[in-house]
Amino acid sequence: MTTDSQSAIKSPFVLLPEAAKMTNCPRSTILKYTKLGLFPPMVRLLGDRIAFVRADVEDWIETRLDASKEAANDE
Repeated sequence: MTTDSQSAIKSPFVLLPEAAKMTNCPRSTILKYTKLGLFPPMVRLLGDRIAFVRADVEDWIETRLDASKEAANDE
């Protein structure tokens, strides 16, 4: 039996290191944006683990891409 990483079930949560990779933003920026309300809110998992809802992070990325495209079209 072979496993394909594409077919693996994705967690509904994104841990902070993965959020940093997805957004290409440093950990400190993500935490700062979260406190300012500019990034999706944190979800505390067991212990001290911090995560974000995957769908919220993906929506945030899409919103940033759309805003970037609109700004480029305005120039």
